[in-house]
Amino acid sequence: MFRNLIFDWSGTLCDDMALTIEATNYVLAQYGRAPLDRKAFRAEFQLPYPDYYAVKIPEARLEDLENYYRKAFDASTLGVTIIPHAREFVQFCRARGIRCFILTSMDPKAFEEQAHELDMYHYFEHIHSGIHNKEHYIATLMQQHGLVPAETAFIGDMQHDIRAAHCAGITGIGVLTGYNNPSQLAEAEPELTVPNLSSLQELLRKCPQSKADAICLNELELSCHIGVPEEERATPQRLTANVTLVPPCSFAAMEEDIARTIDYDALSRRLADLAAAEPTVLIETLAQRLAACCVQEFGALRAEVELHKYILPQLKSTAVRTCCHL
Repeated sequence: MFRNLIFDWSGTLCDDMALTIEATNYVLAQYGRAPLDRKAFRAEFQLPYPDYYAVKIPEARLEDLENYYRKAFDASTLGVTIIPHAREFVQFCRARGIRCFILTSMDPKAFEEQAHELDMYHYFEHIHSGIHNKEHYIATLMQQHGLVPAETAFIGDMQHDIRAAHCAGITGIGVLTGYNNPSQLAEAEPELTVPNLSSLQELLRKCPQSKADAICLNELELSCHIGVPEEERATPQRLTANVTLVPPCSFAAMEEDIARTIDYDALSRRLADLAAAEPTVLIETLAQRLAACCVQEFGALRAEVELHKYILPQLKSTAVRTCCHL
């Protein structure tokens, strides 16, 4: 089971092929080249795109090509859509605590607009866009986020994606929903090829789910003005919290670097301050507030909070449990 997945965008999660072909044909027209239909475009277009245009239009400057392309791209009325099963797949990844990243050659501004329009931006821990050569860049991404090769895969629809995965020593997974056809993609020798992300989800679902490395804060003492009746909130009560955190990278990737883990002393003090900061009616509200703090302020990928309240004489405690994801 992978702990980290790097995604290509176009053709893997987002269907923007019609828009890309239209913009590409506009560029070709500026240099007197014949337009491409969908079949011809899929047959010949390759990444990195500067290499493609160097062969297709050798006299053109890259800066001019990009300006023409961006002009056509921005002016187009063609829409983009989420590829079927893509949203469900990233939701599946989130539920399993899998870290998700984007690595795309798309212009950063265009990517951000598309990802927000499709409500997909928030599923990813970090976005690496505007990357012309993924093969050269992917090692930087791996190092920046402390990703262990054996725990990581790159999912893409083009040969360049699979070659980039192999450059980083990670698994290359090809999907047949985008720009390269099956025979083209096979030339790059992906470790796995699937027709779509639904098929990949089923394969991953059958894999034993490895437990993510976790940091546990046990029986953290809290003091809080809490309770439904006003008179109950008048006096501070003792609560305890059990907090389980998935850190931002695996223990194997930390390499004794404290910046890659979570300062549990600082977190413990912050949670105690948060509990004491304001009166709270429901214990459920406080539990969710504490879990969100672990993720939003301390960088946990996932936080589970079990909160115990000692108010009913016939019970040892009353407890609620909640979790929050990045």
